Amino acid sequence: MNLTIIKFLKRFLPFTAILVLIHFFIVLNFLKNYSFFYSIYSIYLFHSITTAIVCFVLIYMSKNLIDKIGFAFMSLSILKMLAAILFLIPLIRVEKDQKLLDIIAFFIPYFAFLFFELIFIIKLLNGFKKK
Repeated sequence: MNLTIIKFLKRFLPFTAILVLIHFFIVLNFLKNYSFFYSIYSIYLFHSITTAIVCFVLIYMSKNLIDKIGFAFMSLSILKMLAAILFLIPLIRVEKDQKLLDIIAFFIPYFAFLFFELIFIIKLLNGFKKK
């Protein structure tokens, strides 16, 4: 297995686990009576899969097309935003009085995972500048 992928997984899996635990703690202690449209599992499964795809593509591109990695990151970020919109369409279309907490429950992890991707690509690019 590639050393970069192993480094990614060593950071990504604990990061995801900590976010899930924090989210569960908040929901169980402060939002017991609220019924979310999407389960925490489905939200984090979506974010984990999309972030892993983005990072694996960037790892692959860093081996072959290092000069195009910034454009790839921007393109993949746009595709991830579109995927997020598609993921949220059922929530947007449902007749529910309070959607704000559902949207917040989706977008706080979205931006946390986006921040993780940014830190990852910065470290990936800095690693190549040193070589």
